[in-house]
Amino acid sequence: MYTQHFHLTELPFSIAPNPRYLYLSPQHREALAHLLYGIGVGGGFVVLTGEVGTGKTTLCRALLEQLPEDVDIALIFNPRLNSRELLAGICDELHIPYSGPRASLKQLIDALNRHLLDAHARGRRVIVLIDEAQNLRFDVLEQVRLLTNLETNQAKLLQIILVGQPELNQILDRPQLRQLAQRITARYHLDPLSRVETGDYIRHRLAVAGSTDRLFSMTAIRAIHRQAHGIPRLINLMADRALLGAYTLGKPEVSAPVARRAGRELAATPPSNPLRGWVAALMLTGGILGMAVHQGWIPGHWSGLPAIKPEMGSESAARTQDGEVRKTGADLDAATGSQPHPAAGQPMLTAPPATAFPDWIGRPECQRGGALTRLLGLWSLRPPAGTADPCAWVSTRGLRCQPLQESWPRLLGLNLPAVLEFVTTGGEHRFAALIRIQDRQLELANGGQSARFERGDVLSLWNGKAITIWKPSTPDALPLRPGATAPGIGQIRQLLGFAALPGAENLYDPGLQTRVVEFQQSHGLKADGIIGAMTLLYLQAVSPEPGTPRLTAASP
Repeated sequence: MYTQHFHLTELPFSIAPNPRYLYLSPQHREALAHLLYGIGVGGGFVVLTGEVGTGKTTLCRALLEQLPEDVDIALIFNPRLNSRELLAGICDELHIPYSGPRASLKQLIDALNRHLLDAHARGRRVIVLIDEAQNLRFDVLEQVRLLTNLETNQAKLLQIILVGQPELNQILDRPQLRQLAQRITARYHLDPLSRVETGDYIRHRLAVAGSTDRLFSMTAIRAIHRQAHGIPRLINLMADRALLGAYTLGKPEVSAPVARRAGRELAATPPSNPLRGWVAALMLTGGILGMAVHQGWIPGHWSGLPAIKPEMGSESAARTQDGEVRKTGADLDAATGSQPHPAAGQPMLTAPPATAFPDWIGRPECQRGGALTRLLGLWSLRPPAGTADPCAWVSTRGLRCQPLQESWPRLLGLNLPAVLEFVTTGGEHRFAALIRIQDRQLELANGGQSARFERGDVLSLWNGKAITIWKPSTPDALPLRPGATAPGIGQIRQLLGFAALPGAENLYDPGLQTRVVEFQQSHGLKADGIIGAMTLLYLQAVSPEPGTPRLTAASP
């Protein structure tokens, strides 16, 4: 209903676990790293817990996209089963033949064991992922534990991932299940999003849906975070209802009163003021009438909706009907992650080509190697013909390939060209180098071909993964821990604007550690005071070295 009003290509806040809209906060990235680590270790259990709606299922879908090629996985989404039904479900997922409904528990275990031995002989690993695992009965959990006893002298043949609500941790901590608990190789609990992460989450989903404007005021984001308690699913519901409310009121963005009203409606709380009930009814009526006018069912002059006027590009602050101060101009660009207008003399990007982005990126030649080669060209480097891994070659030139899993606003914050990974509608993985951004247009390249596309079209297929190239100032000393001494610490002090005591320029002292932790917190990094690759990357992005390619400047 409101997509055309806000210039969106689709509804941005659907509660379906669409991997295109995956927003990986720092803790989501850490949770994904724990899952991948547990899988890499092999055998035993990996446990992921979190409150309802914190993104566990979406995170599991991201995990499935990153599984190594030698892994077979069985997905169990309905754990309210007895032991025999669970084993039959695992066999069905792995395409293991058995003698139908009459198969006994022993026959199912024997069939599974034969399959695991055969998979091990072929160099393959087998994983069982059980969602909503807090619903597993005690006897079924014990049977699941016994499955991990299937092993050879060298390795466990089966690994199990348990995903569930916080009650799962309480269940696993029972004395009766201590044998299972001792086999857990990785465990992570997902917390709700912080207020800053809530804002990033909302802006990320809007960008994927094609928005280039700030549709939520900062006070509206704070209201949504406070009422949704940082739960992504509740944020989706509130944001969707708030956009509908802003649309029916003819407003260009969601204000705090509209967001609070959306929260009250979703909570089904009776209004303390009887007039509020009438307001909600009028909003619903206005929405229906607006849709009727748009579809041509009734003439426009019957709608009763206020005319929606486009905002003028003013550099001053404008006051809304609710008394809020709405920023415009440069402040608006900074809040939304939009790119500034090009400087004088910088060429504007032309209109996108006639080829649709899904067709362009779906070409077989859009592979990782070609995209990396184009990215290296921005550094005036070209790997020798036949180079199998451009990232391994570039390390000999003092540069580093840095894998990233970031939201779109955070990637923009680095302002570095990067290779983006896409998943086509057919499920194929394709790659292109993002080499320049201006307004709503992104310039992408792979090999010798480049093209420009609308941002929303590109982000609709981006899976959040990227590779950037950068030049670390202290490549041999990383990670730098408090108390360390290294030549590059002096430069880090300069980047943070933190002077040292005489003779301690290259010492990582407690004062510098405090400043590093503050920087990590402000950029959504793990605030451990350790200067690793990601911390140094963000530090150097603030003040890049001369010759570093930038996204918002003309590329070579």
